[in-house]
Amino acid sequence: MTSYKPGYLLSGRCSMTVINRMKHCLNILICFTIFSCIEPSSENLWKLNKVVHINTEGYCRDVYIYGDSVFVAAGQGGVQLWEISTMTSPNLLWKKSLSELGVNKEITQVSYTSSIKQLFALESNERPLHIDLSSGDTASVVGQFSSERTKEFRVVTNSTDSFTMYAADNDDGLKISTFEFDNSFGLWFNTVGYEIVSFGNPNGIDVYENEIVLTLDQLGIEAFHNENGIITSSYQIDLDGNARAVTMVNDGEFYVACEDAGAFRLATGASAQSESEAQFANDLFVTHVAVNDNQLALSCASNGLALYEADGKTTIRARGIHDIGYVYHAEFSDGYLFAATREGLQIFEIDE
Repeated sequence: MTSYKPGYLLSGRCSMTVINRMKHCLNILICFTIFSCIEPSSENLWKLNKVVHINTEGYCRDVYIYGDSVFVAAGQGGVQLWEISTMTSPNLLWKKSLSELGVNKEITQVSYTSSIKQLFALESNERPLHIDLSSGDTASVVGQFSSERTKEFRVVTNSTDSFTMYAADNDDGLKISTFEFDNSFGLWFNTVGYEIVSFGNPNGIDVYENEIVLTLDQLGIEAFHNENGIITSSYQIDLDGNARAVTMVNDGEFYVACEDAGAFRLATGASAQSESEAQFANDLFVTHVAVNDNQLALSCASNGLALYEADGKTTIRARGIHDIGYVYHAEFSDGYLFAATREGLQIFEIDE
């Protein structure tokens, strides 16, 4: 009878059998560990529940929501106004074709100022359009103004008869135009107009109170401060990728979409950048970031819509990518997510 001491492996064929079994078990454990790391946890993903899909005829390039009114930049389809008091049954109130607007290129942006009842739309790489909506449902084109190379604009009302447009001019920098309404003539007159040369050629802009930020493509962003009507450059920040669009959340932070470098969350003020700069979605092509509290919706062109959660000041977590078609732009309003896509305007609810 063969005897052996406890704690020692058998020699010969028996020892090889034990070793082979141990190797097999180890391989299974390694494979399980690897695939467990690769497989995403579905419990952490957010769902998109589609509420309604609106056929906008042309590509839906941009959307602006005011209450139950939804203004659409419909590309080659011009400008449209939809009413969504019953969300699942949107009603088209009116539309203006390119010929009715007096332009040739597609419409890529819309913005409505409710206090003065004026609508603004951008002809692609041209001058913004001014449309008067003060007479009920009638949309009357006032004209075009500002720069012929406008990439994006923002409108700020000064009073019930005055507004200022801030435009990202791809040639000249930041352009500022102030208009006032003359009751005796019943017309809007350009009373102030000037430009500020930027560090690079801007292609995006956002404004929050006294802060203005331009995106400068490969040169990152440049921030400006408005002190009693005197606008000066505050700082410039280089970022990876091509800075495309900026979304200001408040006077303390903003997000920048940087195309193939994903997106950044930044704090206002040059001294705060090293501590607060956060890059995310590095593997995506991002053209715009929409913000709703902790919810972020990234427009990712042909990759659709990516959802992220901003958890605190430093952590930004991925919550899923949704293939809803080619997405140009997205906006949150009243708990809904509006996505401007080549397939039209799609409206969703996010299920966390």
